[in-house]
Amino acid sequence: MKKIIFLVLLCSCIFGIAQVSDFGKNEKVGKVLHLKDADIYYEVYGKGEPLFLLHGNGGSIDAFKKEIPELSKHFKIIAMDTRAQGKSTDTSTEPLTYIKFADDVKALADELKLKKINILGWSDGGNTAIEFAIKYPKNINKVITSGANVFPNGVGESEVENMKKDAAKMKAENKPERDIRLLQLMIDEPKITMEQLNHIKAKVFVLAGENDLILRTHTEYIAKEIPNSKLKIYKGASHGVPIERAEELNKDVIEFLNK
Repeated sequence: MKKIIFLVLLCSCIFGIAQVSDFGKNEKVGKVLHLKDADIYYEVYGKGEPLFLLHGNGGSIDAFKKEIPELSKHFKIIAMDTRAQGKSTDTSTEPLTYIKFADDVKALADELKLKKINILGWSDGGNTAIEFAIKYPKNINKVITSGANVFPNGVGESEVENMKKDAAKMKAENKPERDIRLLQLMIDEPKITMEQLNHIKAKVFVLAGENDLILRTHTEYIAKEIPNSKLKIYKGASHGVPIERAEELNKDVIEFLNK
């Protein structure tokens, strides 16, 4: 399995093995939003300004187990499993897209009667956050992305080619369709243009690790093209900033949202 496939899920296992929690499987607070082609599982913690937490490819709410306890002291945390991941289901037949994921976020915000939200998105979750800011400008306040990309080659051309080979192998071996679709998503998406980035009105905090899978030049490009953005590179960190640098990330998120 190539390093990018289900990276967030792997990071959670490697770095968070001692951080046992009920996040992502908390029966007391867990709820499901029923959509026509998916059931979206989510958990709500804390009170105050709403902050959605969006995990990466193949991950779940559990990816933010180091953030939820602290951030829920300051904000109303809405942690959700993206469709076809975690405890959320998906019955759609068309290819998965980050725009579709953003639509799901909007549906959940509407269900909770939240007119304007903030989003913290890690990896694929960051891609979804940017798509949300583009499609729903009136419904977003601030965005924090960690390790996001706006087109597939943001991870490097060679890595995209490796993913294509993996996808072909998975299909030949009749691997679960859900896994194949999630991998194909990273091969095909996102398709965010410079013009779209230039028109984002929300304030955006672009984060990445010094040794992130996302190319440094790509992260810098995102921050440069979004007008109301700031950039931070976590020295010594990999793609797993929310796991490796949780305390620092929590502090940065709280400071950014409270400005």
